[in-house]
Amino acid sequence: MSHTPPLEAEAEAFNQRITERVQAGFIPDLRRVVKCDYFYKSFWRDPHFVDLYLGETVRTFLTFLRQHGRPSMRILDVGCGAGYVSLELARAGYQVTAIDIAGQAIETARRTLAENTYTEGFGSLEYRVVSFDEMSGCFDAVLFSGALHHFTNVAATIRRAAGLLGAQGLFLCHEPSHDVWRAADAAQVALIRGLLVLSGCWYDQELRQRLQTLASFAAYVREIHTEYVTERDPHERGQSPNDNASSGTEILQALRSQLTELDCRPGASFIYRLLGGLRGEDKTIHALADFITLFERYSVEQGFLRPNSFFFAGRKP
Repeated sequence: MSHTPPLEAEAEAFNQRITERVQAGFIPDLRRVVKCDYFYKSFWRDPHFVDLYLGETVRTFLTFLRQHGRPSMRILDVGCGAGYVSLELARAGYQVTAIDIAGQAIETARRTLAENTYTEGFGSLEYRVVSFDEMSGCFDAVLFSGALHHFTNVAATIRRAAGLLGAQGLFLCHEPSHDVWRAADAAQVALIRGLLVLSGCWYDQELRQRLQTLASFAAYVREIHTEYVTERDPHERGQSPNDNASSGTEILQALRSQLTELDCRPGASFIYRLLGGLRGEDKTIHALADFITLFERYSVEQGFLRPNSFFFAGRKP
């Protein structure tokens, strides 16, 4: 049994993750990202897919800031990882302090910042290796992008974030909500992947064998549901020891009990683990990606698909 302290184990997992990615050619900059075959099914495989998913995430955060904040706000980005969200916030003119416990992730973020050529209208950006519990200061906004669900006590974490906010400060987050994702959602993903593999546009051609009987297809749907709820394939290790430590329902309840809700909207349902699996000529797979993303957004909006994440904007009372 490992006796590594929880935060050290968490940092170690993310350090290993970013080191492997950078060695494979990964560039954590939404404007300079390149094709990277290391990602066999993730949106990070192709810049076009990155924009469809992460680009939309950043655009949503910027919409919240414009609607409920003001220019040049001081923003604390908690659990910033390799820093690509922080970088876009600074490019939009905000004064950003970005923190993470993973030293290799921060080192990569700093190196990427040093290479930034998009300086017009740039605010400021400082990356720091520090835990959230050790953080002090006063900010106009605190942001968690896929980080809050790694905290075991979200109510205490939100309370601490509110303590770092000035009067009427903003709390923004984008977090997973796997606990509401259903088998019916997984079946729609199985249908799309099945159609893609039969047309030669999916990376895993062995999937064809799973599409021939009711029993094998039903098993595949169950596997997809598990894949999305756990955020990994059977052969993949977990993202980190504390991944999914808190559910989307728990996070939302804590947010609404402590903050004044300004906006809450659904995120993606499945594209982040599907777009990168497309194979073929760019013109074809980019058109497929655009349509699949359109289908997902429409289906989530109409209630045909459950979202697998949510965006929240709240204000300190």
